[in-house]
Amino acid sequence: MEVYLIRHAEAVPLGQNGINADADRPLTEHGMAQTRALAATLQQRGVKLDLILTSPYLRARQTAQGLVDQWIDTPTPQLELCDELLPAGKSGKLARVVRKLKRDSVALVGHMPDLAAHAAWLMGSKKAQLDFDKAGVASLHCPSSADKGGCVLEWLVTPEWFVVVERTPGHLSV
Repeated sequence: MEVYLIRHAEAVPLGQNGINADADRPLTEHGMAQTRALAATLQQRGVKLDLILTSPYLRARQTAQGLVDQWIDTPTPQLELCDELLPAGKSGKLARVVRKLKRDSVALVGHMPDLAAHAAWLMGSKKAQLDFDKAGVASLHCPSSADKGGCVLEWLVTPEWFVVVERTPGHLSV
C-alpha cells in the first residue's frame, strides 16, 4: 500500500476576515494555487490515488477537493471525510481506518503536527521528525500493512518542488 500524507495548503489566518474558529479557515488564493500545483505534480510523477481521506476542517477539505477537481488521470480518486485526521487524532485509530480500506494507494490530508506524528508512528519511531510545509507531501510505502513500524518513507517534498502549471480545459500546460 502507498500512503501519501498531505498537509493542507495555505489558509487564511485565524481572526482575519471575521474567521474566529480554526475549523472554518478557508484556503487563500495562494493555497488554491498550491493545491493545483500539487495535483499536477503528483500526476506528472505517476502517482495513482484510489482514495483521499481528509480532515473535516475547511482548509483540509478544500485542499482535498482541489486535488480531486484537478485530477485529470482516470480514475479520479474518491474523497471521504475522516474524523481521525482532525487535530489530536490518534495514529493507531487512523491506521485501523486505512487498513480496513483495502486500497492500493490512499492520500491523507491533515494538519501539523499530527501528520508528522502519524508518519513517525507508521515508520515505527517516535523520534522521527518530519516537517511538512503547507501543501507538502510525504510518500510512505507500506509493504505489508499500514501499521506501527510497517511503512518506509520514500520521499518528502515541499511546494517549492512542484511544477508550476496552468490548467486549460482538457489538458495541463507546464
